[in-house]
Amino acid sequence: MKLTIFTRLIIGYLAIIVLIIGLGVYAFFRLNQVNQIINSIISVDDASTDITTELKDYLLTQLEFEEKFFVLKDQDFYMHFWKSEKYFPEAIGKLNKITDTSYKRSLVNAANIAYNMYLSLFRDEAKSSLLSQDYNEESYIIYKGKREKLVANIDRNLKELVRTVERDRLKKTRAASKISIQVIKVTTATVAIAVLMVIVITIINTRSINRPILLLKEKTKEVAKGRYPKTLAISSPPEIGELTTAFDAMCERLKELDDLKIDFISHISHKLRTPLTAIQEASAMLLEGVFADMPEKQHQLFMIIKDECKRLIDEVNRILDLSRMEAKMMDYHFEVTDILPIVKMNVLKLSPLAQKRGIEFTTNLTNELSPANIDQDRIIQVVEELLGNALKFTPEKGKIIISALINNKGMIEISVTDTGYGIPEKELELVFEKFKRIESGRASERGSGLGLSIAKHIITVHGGQIWAESKHGKGSTFSFTLPALS
Repeated sequence: MKLTIFTRLIIGYLAIIVLIIGLGVYAFFRLNQVNQIINSIISVDDASTDITTELKDYLLTQLEFEEKFFVLKDQDFYMHFWKSEKYFPEAIGKLNKITDTSYKRSLVNAANIAYNMYLSLFRDEAKSSLLSQDYNEESYIIYKGKREKLVANIDRNLKELVRTVERDRLKKTRAASKISIQVIKVTTATVAIAVLMVIVITIINTRSINRPILLLKEKTKEVAKGRYPKTLAISSPPEIGELTTAFDAMCERLKELDDLKIDFISHISHKLRTPLTAIQEASAMLLEGVFADMPEKQHQLFMIIKDECKRLIDEVNRILDLSRMEAKMMDYHFEVTDILPIVKMNVLKLSPLAQKRGIEFTTNLTNELSPANIDQDRIIQVVEELLGNALKFTPEKGKIIISALINNKGMIEISVTDTGYGIPEKELELVFEKFKRIESGRASERGSGLGLSIAKHIITVHGGQIWAESKHGKGSTFSFTLPALS
């Protein structure tokens, strides 16, 4: 099944849209990862670094108050020391909340433990300094040594925490950079593929449309020159295929019209030449006085001229009648009439001709036929045409059967069956066309028949149908129907 142009475009653009949507989904998730990494750097690593710096500042502040307290023995510095003590645990708590690895938490806990030990050591030493009268420099030196170890431990853990945070920040930055590069590469590749798909789809659709149209254009030029090409075999979308089929039908119809023009000229020359020639010769003989002393011969010549003139008038009338029928300008005079008298009158009129050729006329007429609303003269013309053709194509000693009945559809059906040559099945439809004539079972190359075409127009106007049935070599049956009045 060939895809239509619309379907092709929809499929192509859907493929591109799906590709773009896929790129969008991929970019969304990957950029969301980058955003999460950046948020982690800001909320964890940068915050950890800032809080660690604050911890060091808090510790240095307490150390200053401690130094001043032991030097000056002023309890105000002791009070300031314990007031600033609350900031360090608060910062440790914040740091514990944002640390994202167990190693970092262990460093924070180690720094906190060392800090708490420092507070206990300071409390004990400060109490001894305030209460003991024999507090000396040696005791302070021992205290200072222990304090420096604890402070160094705190500083070492905090520095290690900062180094770990910096390493994590660097890893995360590299990961974000790697994802960004991947997104750029995938986006570039996808855009390139989408552009390539657009180009390919455009080329394919353009070629599938443009090439058939160019062929049709060339064939149209040939038709304009009077040459009718054979059926176009063009591989194309259904829309162009339908256009091609319509073009072929148009060419076929134009060829038929051209043939009809030739047939018409042939018909005119064939039908009019003989009577005109006879009239010309008879008139010449009369003018030359060939039979001046023979009145009987002159009368015969006048009768020939009269008969041939009538023949000419009848033929011209047939052509004019067909033209008016095709233009739907023919006048009909309908009246309710019995069909049987028309059939019997035509049989009686042609019986002498049939007897002369030894052809048997048989009628199969039903006396209970309903009347019909018909143009009597036109129906007589149809019956004469069918009976005349039957006599014409039935050999001597043949048989013709005329039947009339009411068929199973309630229509009046008239049939004329002969034992003539018959008509090939493929030619049955041609017998009702203009200028087509079947002789000896073969269609004439240049037909001159109008009778059956006229008969078809008449029956169609009456609301009936006309058709032919035949077996080649075994005779034919021509039938027509008319609506019966109840």
